[in-house]
Amino acid sequence: MFLIISIFFLTFAKDSPDPNDAFLNQSIAVVLGGQQKHYYDNNIVVHSSTTNYENKYQDVPSNYFDDDDETSDFVEQLSPYDYNQEIDLNDLRVSRIYQNVNKKEIMPLIIPEGNMSNYAVKKYLGDGTFAFVQSGIRLTDGIGVVLKQIKSKYLWWARMEAHIIDQLNEEKNVSVVRLIDMYMNNTSPVLVFQELQNSKTLDYRIYSLYHDLNLEEIKRFYLQLFYGLYVSHKKGIMHLDIKPSNIIVSDDEIQIIDWGVSDFYYPLKEYRTRVGTRHYRAPEQLIHYKNYDYAVDVWALGSILASTIFKKYPFFKGKNNDDQLLQVVRVLGSKDFFMFCEKYNIKIGQELQRRLEGYERKALESYINEENRELVSPEVIDLLNKIFVYDHRMRISAEEIVQHEFFRR
Repeated sequence: MFLIISIFFLTFAKDSPDPNDAFLNQSIAVVLGGQQKHYYDNNIVVHSSTTNYENKYQDVPSNYFDDDDETSDFVEQLSPYDYNQEIDLNDLRVSRIYQNVNKKEIMPLIIPEGNMSNYAVKKYLGDGTFAFVQSGIRLTDGIGVVLKQIKSKYLWWARMEAHIIDQLNEEKNVSVVRLIDMYMNNTSPVLVFQELQNSKTLDYRIYSLYHDLNLEEIKRFYLQLFYGLYVSHKKGIMHLDIKPSNIIVSDDEIQIIDWGVSDFYYPLKEYRTRVGTRHYRAPEQLIHYKNYDYAVDVWALGSILASTIFKKYPFFKGKNNDDQLLQVVRVLGSKDFFMFCEKYNIKIGQELQRRLEGYERKALESYINEENRELVSPEVIDLLNKIFVYDHRMRISAEEIVQHEFFRR
């Protein structure tokens, strides 16, 4: 059990964008065991089923969190969506796959009332934009669990996450975290997942000094991950925050976790472009194209695969949204990028356009060195070239990826 040493409030601007913009107008910095963490206002910090600790607050400077992505100045307006409208499936704004999986508006699950009495917390695991996570055990049978307590103001998101994972758990042998319980703890929703034993996040496995995944493990794990995306997409679901810390790995199993910002795909619906984590955002998100689709997940997982193969963390590393786009253009080239923008009638500011001009496409083979040579093959280069495509409608799908030669040799 951890002791909360101190908790600090931080107040940002009062006008907060949608939670998908990864910007909150209030947060709490928490120091646990000498390590600073971040919880959020209105969360109830659960330590055990029987013990409560007093929270102590004090002010911190307004620049305590520096937002190099400038999300505080970025407000994104989305047009209302008509679920009964007629859709032209040949429209460029419509996905080329799984366009009509979702026929009508999907409502989130109702989370029943409950409490912590069925669970005992073992340790704090981490926190994210909307929630904090702890491991524990279910007292009735001793099974290991992960308790995800979500900020009360994001109840709707918690209910939607529960609905999405419940649908995905209908499929067997899919690399998706398993939801085993849910309940309201006072005003905060708690989702309970079965714990994957002896697991670590993928960023630890591929970005540690050891780089301990060999080629056969890489093929096995990424085949499972792309198959998980294939099943998700086939059900009309986009994850929208694929990143290494949202993937957990044990010796024989791998799972995609944290479906908190995932959403159902509807043709012509507009989606937030600042959702997810910058280093894994697809080009269409970086230029604020709101009619994106399942292909953003493929780009994100492809970026992680490239990091794993080339041992370059992260593969595209920008310091803010525009710089992230620049890092992509430096690899894929300027010509195809501007052709993509013209095809979809996407307008780029003059200053950004000037910065993105003049780059030739860079061969992925140029990233081969003595450290990663044993992991690189013509097949994985071919796969990455089919993933790293500006035009999301031309990008290889997860269903096509699981049939790719890289996983068959």
